[in-house]
Amino acid sequence: MEFEAEYILLRGTFLGDLQIRYYGIIIVTAMIIAAYVAARLASSRKLNPDHVWGGLTWAIFPGIIAARLWFVLFPPISLTAGCGDPNSTRVCMDTAWFLQNFFNTTNGAIAIWNGGLSIFGAVLGGALGAWLYTSRFHNSISRVFHYIFLPIAIPLTFIFWAIEALYQRIRGEEVEPYSIPKFEPEFPDEGIDYKPWLDIAAVALPLAQAIGRWANYVNQELYGLPTGSSFWGITIDASKRTGEYASLVEYPADTLFHPIFLYEAIWSAIAFVVLYILYTRYKNRFLNGDLFLIYVMQYSVIRFLLEFLRIEVAYIPGTTINSSQAMTVVTFLLALGVYIWRGRGGRRAAAAEVPQQSKPSPSRDSAHAEPVH
Repeated sequence: MEFEAEYILLRGTFLGDLQIRYYGIIIVTAMIIAAYVAARLASSRKLNPDHVWGGLTWAIFPGIIAARLWFVLFPPISLTAGCGDPNSTRVCMDTAWFLQNFFNTTNGAIAIWNGGLSIFGAVLGGALGAWLYTSRFHNSISRVFHYIFLPIAIPLTFIFWAIEALYQRIRGEEVEPYSIPKFEPEFPDEGIDYKPWLDIAAVALPLAQAIGRWANYVNQELYGLPTGSSFWGITIDASKRTGEYASLVEYPADTLFHPIFLYEAIWSAIAFVVLYILYTRYKNRFLNGDLFLIYVMQYSVIRFLLEFLRIEVAYIPGTTINSSQAMTVVTFLLALGVYIWRGRGGRRAAAAEVPQQSKPSPSRDSAHAEPVH
């Protein structure tokens, strides 16, 4: 085992030399810790905490796909530099290039293992997966995947049955006959109300971001412009720099850059504390879903501001509009508009008179009356 700057190297495994990247370890750790906190919050509201782990499972796959798709649609300027310049010797890696080289295992659209995931896409894709988990489509989708994986499940369950049958014979017990696994939905056909879970996600997501951003530090990414200071900032290896900042002549090895990952991590940690207090102490002053709207607004603000410091910005194709800033402006205005619209007519004041942590409907969110598939 060798400990490198960005990964742990395991030599001589049955798969050859194997790299375990700190980036992945940090991201997975962030998800597990945030999910644990979310499960505890759910239990405190008499909601089934198993839905946190179920929703997370459904969110991971579409989250990764959407995160990569956003990166492909809005690649950073370090990849698109030289596009349209006939004298440029650089490969123009714009959206068209990614689609034309979709299965290129080094830099193509499919090569997520080489980096290039956007948090905007991750949130949108993850939200879609989590919504599908809570929706009335849950059982239909589960049924499809059940039959897709049935060819794998049959031999596995048969092996387990054979081992159990042998053990039963040794003990002289009657052996139950083997049966092919059947889909038996345990999730409510009408789905469950997703709004209370949005508020729990609003508390847990900043915690995951605060931890996960340190993965960017390990990879020496998500840094900003030079600080112009001799005591504040971080150094970045020349191999990790982009554009003009890769020059050690103009920007020596000891040049300090803004640690944008740290700024966002600190902001997210503060957001977690604030939203946690709002959820645990003042939840009855808000409508279900309000805290999620606050989460969206606060992240839109910090991301919009940090984009002024970022080097690796991305533009809407054919324009000079920063795609991240455009996205944050739109999402902030939408979230603010929905928040104001939902509170019209004194609805929040009325909701404060009836505590929302009252006994839930047994057909929807009860921790015991609603089993999870």
